[in-house]
Amino acid sequence: MKKKLIITLTIIVIILIIIMCIIINNKKSNENNEKTDSTVIYDKDGKIIYDISRKNEITDVIKDTVIQGIVELNHNGYIYIFNGQHFGEFGLEMEEYTRAIFKDNNQTCIDYLTLQKYDTSYIQEGDILICSGDLSKKGYSMGDNDFDTKDNAIIVLKSNVYNQMKKDALIGKRAYSSIVTVDDEYVESGYVYLKYSLEDDTHSDTGYNFPFAVKAYIEDDTKVIGDLKKGKRVKVTYKDENADFDNMKLQSIEVIEN
Repeated sequence: MKKKLIITLTIIVIILIIIMCIIINNKKSNENNEKTDSTVIYDKDGKIIYDISRKNEITDVIKDTVIQGIVELNHNGYIYIFNGQHFGEFGLEMEEYTRAIFKDNNQTCIDYLTLQKYDTSYIQEGDILICSGDLSKKGYSMGDNDFDTKDNAIIVLKSNVYNQMKKDALIGKRAYSSIVTVDDEYVESGYVYLKYSLEDDTHSDTGYNFPFAVKAYIEDDTKVIGDLKKGKRVKVTYKDENADFDNMKLQSIEVIEN
């Protein structure tokens, strides 16, 4: 009888411990959710740049504007464009591009070079899109804007054509109007991000700027002239101009404008 009582009490204690653990875990989970739901990020001037509780709030609408961006995804009825260029996990943003999401309404797509017309299946990752319509800015979402093309045609610069344009600009093969500036520098880590403007007037009635960036490595024998800081204009030569854009090794880099 005594043995049965001990076993019963032991089982009750174990059950109580399990219940207490569940309650504590739920409390911690709720606290974490509350923290997540109240996440707010400020910039250096104290301005809110991200508020998870207001991330879908429209703070500004720009009517009948033109934007351009690099395609990240064309899937499941939506097209996502990025305002810059990816280097692995690192995304380098550029003011000439806009980050936005818009619906795939099977808008007419026009090839940038040939002017031939296609449907939206023509759009692939890495292409540059030039779109006109209404931009709805979400000021607390760190750039997740909505865009309404209003069924206007979309101009598509294919990624393979764009990559060739970039290579031509690097080696000076084509007379693009191109300015090279330091976009971000990690000299202590041995590399810099160099931003190239790439102004093209293939269509004489309209000029476009399709900037791009390269990750350029500073090696022991690289000739560095001047103080490399973000925003400074530079003149560069590479050891191998045909290397990948994220693995350019500098022969020399010279600051030509402070």
